[in-house]
Amino acid sequence: MENQLIQIYLFVCQIYDTCSDTCFQRLSNNREPLFTDQELITIWLFAHLNGFSQKKQMHSFIKNYWQSWFPLLPAYQTFVYRLNLLETSFQTFGKVLLNALQGERQPEIDRIVDSLPVMLAQQGHSYSARVAREIADAGFCAAKKTRFHGVRLHFIVERNSGLTAKAGFDLAARGFRARFTRL
Repeated sequence: MENQLIQIYLFVCQIYDTCSDTCFQRLSNNREPLFTDQELITIWLFAHLNGFSQKKQMHSFIKNYWQSWFPLLPAYQTFVYRLNLLETSFQTFGKVLLNALQGERQPEIDRIVDSLPVMLAQQGHSYSARVAREIADAGFCAAKKTRFHGVRLHFIVERNSGLTAKAGFDLAARGFRARFTRL
């Protein structure tokens, strides 16, 4: 894992130094922080590769197991604040990684991704509902602006190439039914 951390750090430094998009000019007294942006991005990538996707988990993981590698790790609040400031840097890293994987990518297939709530109880009853507790949970449907107890049903639908888009909804429904019945 130490080699992985070193490779990630070198990769981050290379991209940070060569891509002008990642230049982050600081106009404050803290223009040369002791804990660098490269270290922050390295921690973020390393933690994700080790299964930690929440910022609190990332900070705790580094603090508990890799403190000797990052002795100047800031407090959690500072860590989160600085990560949030690096949004443009993360966009640049995404571009670079996508370009690196360009040769390995499969040809794109058009897909539609959507989800909808399956409401077992609504509004005031959603917090005291006892139906299907093993799989259901309380949630909020932004489209209907309502709280509910239930599950979310997610769809990933491929576009059929032989259909035209004259009656989009009917064609999408027909294509979905055909795909669903094949499963």
